[in-house]
Amino acid sequence: MAAIVMGTLVVAPVRAQTADLPLADTKAIAAVNDAFGAGIMAKDWKAVSALYASVGVFYPPGESAVKGRSAIEACLTAFPAVTAFSMRTTKIDGRADLAYVQGTFTMTLAPKGGATASQESGYFLEVLRRQTNGTWQIAVQMLSLH
Repeated sequence: MAAIVMGTLVVAPVRAQTADLPLADTKAIAAVNDAFGAGIMAKDWKAVSALYASVGVFYPPGESAVKGRSAIEACLTAFPAVTAFSMRTTKIDGRADLAYVQGTFTMTLAPKGGATASQESGYFLEVLRRQTNGTWQIAVQMLSLH
C-alpha cells in the first residue's frame, strides 16, 4: 500500500496483469500512470495533457467532461494546488490496441486564499489506446471521489 508524504509522489507497485495483455504492454501502461502522477506533482500540465490522445476525454472529480488536450491542460491549470498525490492500480487489462486501468487515488489539495488543505480520495478508471507508433495514450479517464 502506498503512503502519502506531503509534497511527494508515491505510486504503489503494480499491478494486476491479464494473460491477454503482454507484460511489456502492462508495464508501458503502468508507466503512463506513473508519468501522470509525476506530472501532477510537478505541476507540468503540458506533460500531463500529452498523456491523453488528441481527442482524449478527462472527467475530473465532480465535473463535466473535458475534451481534447488543450482543454485538459486548461482544466488542470485551474485545479487547486495539489501538494500530495498517489495512485494505486488494482487492475490492468486489455487486448491488442485497447486497455483499461482501474484503481484508487488520494490527493491533498491546497485551495487558493489560504484555506485549510483537504485530503480527497476516490476511484479512477482509464481507457487507453495503443497509438500507431506503439505507445499507449489515455482515451478516457474518470476520477470519482468516495
